[in-house]
Amino acid sequence: MLAGYFITLILAAVLIVLCARWPHTVGRLALGWCFLLAGAVNLTLALVSPRMYVEGFGPTAIPLYQEFIEGPFARNPALFVVPIALGQLLCGLAVLFGRGNGVRWGAVGCMVFLVAITGLGVGCAFPANLAIAIAPALLLRHRFPHGALYGLHRKHHHPGGGIPAGR
Repeated sequence: MLAGYFITLILAAVLIVLCARWPHTVGRLALGWCFLLAGAVNLTLALVSPRMYVEGFGPTAIPLYQEFIEGPFARNPALFVVPIALGQLLCGLAVLFGRGNGVRWGAVGCMVFLVAITGLGVGCAFPANLAIAIAPALLLRHRFPHGALYGLHRKHHHPGGGIPAGR
């Protein structure tokens, strides 16, 4: 279990560095893919093994969340997890492929999700989720006239073009 915390904290540090250094390209790609992967996993598990959410998160949640998880949530976990997973997928797509305010809305959605799961306690690798929320917050400092792949494409077609810092 302790290894999971270290891995999550390392992921948080990597995402923060990538979003700070290369917000228009690599940072967006990493954050977007993390949310797409998490959304796909949550969607699959919600449909295949929905009780896992009750048994896995209920015991570690703060009392208010625990009461909800063991009450209305426990009666039909998929009813709650599927929309959350779809939201994760939408946030990931917006961060990856959006432009302008689309990226910003995706980043805000990522932050809201990461802060909202804090009540799940150690079940969501708290406090790493709050550290990860710094990564999408860093994206809010920038404008995004192009999709995340645009800058990477430029790297291969312009002499001397490295991965742009996006500043």
